[in-house]
Amino acid sequence: MPKEMQFKVSSALKDIIGRDLINDDLIAIFELVKNSYDAHATKVDIYFENLYSNNPSIKIVDNGKGMSFDDLRDKWLFLAYSAKKDGTEDDNTDFRDKINTKRAYAGAKGIGRFSCDRLGSKLLLETTKENSSTEILDVDWEKFEEDAKKEFIDISVKHETSSEEKEHGTILTITNLRGEWDRKKLLKLKDALAKLINPNQNNDDEFEIYLYSEDEENEDKKYNEYHKIVNGKIVNHIFETLDLKTTKIITKVFPRNNESIIQTALYEANELVYEIEEVSKYKYLNKIEYIVYFLNQSAKSTFTRRMGIEPVGYGHIFVYKNGIRIYPYGERGEDPLKMDNRKAQGYARNLGTREVIGFIDIGSETIGLKETSSRGDGLEKNEAYDEFRNLFYTILKRLEKYTVSIIDWGRDLSDDYVNLDEDKRFDALVDLIKKLANTDDIINVNYGDKLIAHIKEKEKTSATGIIKSIKADLMSGKADTDKLLNRLSKAESTIRNIQEIAEETETKIEEKTKENEQLKSEKKQKEKQVLFLQADRTLDADELVNLQHHIGINAELINGSITNFKRKIDKKETISKEEVIDILDEISIANQKIIAINKYATKADFLTNSETIQKDIVAFIEQYISNIHKVISNNKIQIEVQSTNDEFITNFKPMEMTIIIDNIINNARKAKASKLVIAFELHNNNINLLFKDNGVGLDKKIENKEDIFGKGYTTTKGSGLGLYHVKKIINSMNGSIDIIKNTPKGIIIKIGLKK
Repeated sequence: MPKEMQFKVSSALKDIIGRDLINDDLIAIFELVKNSYDAHATKVDIYFENLYSNNPSIKIVDNGKGMSFDDLRDKWLFLAYSAKKDGTEDDNTDFRDKINTKRAYAGAKGIGRFSCDRLGSKLLLETTKENSSTEILDVDWEKFEEDAKKEFIDISVKHETSSEEKEHGTILTITNLRGEWDRKKLLKLKDALAKLINPNQNNDDEFEIYLYSEDEENEDKKYNEYHKIVNGKIVNHIFETLDLKTTKIITKVFPRNNESIIQTALYEANELVYEIEEVSKYKYLNKIEYIVYFLNQSAKSTFTRRMGIEPVGYGHIFVYKNGIRIYPYGERGEDPLKMDNRKAQGYARNLGTREVIGFIDIGSETIGLKETSSRGDGLEKNEAYDEFRNLFYTILKRLEKYTVSIIDWGRDLSDDYVNLDEDKRFDALVDLIKKLANTDDIINVNYGDKLIAHIKEKEKTSATGIIKSIKADLMSGKADTDKLLNRLSKAESTIRNIQEIAEETETKIEEKTKENEQLKSEKKQKEKQVLFLQADRTLDADELVNLQHHIGINAELINGSITNFKRKIDKKETISKEEVIDILDEISIANQKIIAINKYATKADFLTNSETIQKDIVAFIEQYISNIHKVISNNKIQIEVQSTNDEFITNFKPMEMTIIIDNIINNARKAKASKLVIAFELHNNNINLLFKDNGVGLDKKIENKEDIFGKGYTTTKGSGLGLYHVKKIINSMNGSIDIIKNTPKGIIIKIGLKK
């Protein structure tokens, strides 16, 4: 009879759903601010105190609804539970009814609270509901890191209740900070917080953020510019400054009379050019708004002057859901919507991240668009996301049609349209708008009084406009210019033909681009998989012979070293410590090669990996850990490889790389580390491999870190040869290796390599 069993939850789960997912200090602050927003706070104060002392702290204070003892026990301390998601967040409270606007929730994963752990290892939580006592939690996150064998539920946090009367809200005091904060980082946080809150926020839904650091007050007095001052209210007014200076397009999707409507309005210098409505064909998009600005030279200058930074350094298309920003959309250097990939396919006619700025506001009704659990990875890639991205490109094309196509090519606007009767004039303008919007499915249309004036103004600098101007000048002269006029007319006709061909093939090019991107991605993945096979395989006869040969060579080296050692002992010769270490060194390195050969025997191409190869070392390490080390090794240490989309092609011997990796993992295990993180830093022709553990760290007795790489040096019961071998291999690769202190504990081994 089958018996029922239950999962046991290790205390290490705290890191997996916390620090491993929320891997950036700024994102951690955002998560906590989002929690305040969801608690219906109208104000959040963020204090950085004693930053340049030995006990810095972060305090986040909000005036939200607060939590009761039951809330703490049944919600906050309920791992990964989200009352926002199951609809019980505001049960048994009338607080939400007392504020003007009923907000949609910014978060619903039940893990944002673990952002406190990302920022510091100690948390003091004080929370008060209206007309209630204050509940206090004292959390030491390091207790969850001491022993992964302990069950999560068996590790307690301290609680007490205070009868002191306080205003409703929550105070988070975070100490023993894990990262360093300085003025530069605070200004970066201020800039990022300004982008956090939707600039299109409902005026009735007040939500203010203030940043304070007493340590920076004197330095603030030196400046008048908002972006150079740390302390004060966070504001986001950039989109207001752009309204009067440039072209913008606004598209809204909303329900009306049992239909979903798409409304698009194009503005020039804040004056309506045209507005159209279409019936939406999208299944998932319901309440969503796109606002995109074209950055002409005037707009770029205004932006730089007021913000103290060029637009390219500020960002591009930001995405907000339920009023709160989703990362990494809009972030400098990130292009999740692939605008620049598309621009590369048609440089002259497509807009990229340098030419536009704006935001997309996703309402709670668009339920298919969900943020990934791994904060910073954007929205989940599903059918709703495909619709979200497709509509964005429809909007971008309409902006391009007006700002790029007209300026570059011009349009046929008959000068005598004013002589048409009213009906024909309206039809002519509607036809023009259909061309600008690239659609025939318009159900309602409106246009500004200056529609033709705006377009004609833009045409002046177009190829067609310039030719017309030359023709007019020549026609007004007295010289015989028939031949020149004829040539200009042909040139004008040719430009028109090119324009029509370009417009007709644009869709085909984009479809082909998407197809090529998919093929490239699949090809790259297959190339990476060549390094290691995904499952056990059978060796053929030639490989077995080669395998036996290499094992034999190293076995003979071990046997020879042992025989010589025994011979000296038999002769009763005096053997120095240095000689013993040299013999052990020979035996150890040969033994490690045999171990490595054994690992490769059924999991990889041994013939390839015993020689020097030119491959992506990042992919090699990722696949070695996932496909070989984790399968064969019996280590209880958790190994995380922080993947990167970048590659680093260089020459290396896979056998040697595995010896390096195995030795570092083994050292972390000996240092009682429960976790090892492998990360990559790429800088042009250089790469840093970072191995970060949370073990006991460097022995305080060590005066010179270089001693650690010495032959035979050890602080454990080991041979003292592991890091010596690693250093030796790195030197042969013309690389460098260094050991630095990790925060809050452990070490970081940094290996630098060149192409």
